[in-house]
Amino acid sequence: MTRHTFIKWLEVVLFLVLIYSLFLVFAGTTAGSLFSWFGFGPEESINTAAVSDYLRLPYMVLGAVMASWAFLMIQIVRGPLKEGSVWAWTFLTQSLSLWFILDTGFSLVLGYPMHALFNIPFAVSLGIPLLRLKAHVRLST
Repeated sequence: MTRHTFIKWLEVVLFLVLIYSLFLVFAGTTAGSLFSWFGFGPEESINTAAVSDYLRLPYMVLGAVMASWAFLMIQIVRGPLKEGSVWAWTFLTQSLSLWFILDTGFSLVLGYPMHALFNIPFAVSLGIPLLRLKAHVRLST
């Protein structure tokens, strides 16, 4: 696989993350159902209409933050990373690593292993091309 292939791979995955994030913003109720299906929605005993209505806010905020994060990453991938910038590769890798460690770690600590498992496909789909691109970044900043 070529460097160009890995850049396109990252763009596609990040675009899918952006779409998913926007889905959280604009379809919060549906997102809540999806979260419950994955095993990390509200407990059945408290899953009332009022709780569902309230949870639309955190889903919307989460989606907005994720959309911003994905949009920024797309711009970094399409610009500096595509040009071989070391800082772009470093910032993307560190940002994704921090997200994965915090999100997955606290999901496990709080007793939501399904959410931790949900993170793995995202980490792998972004991590593989980033690891493969490491050899292609310039040695200068």
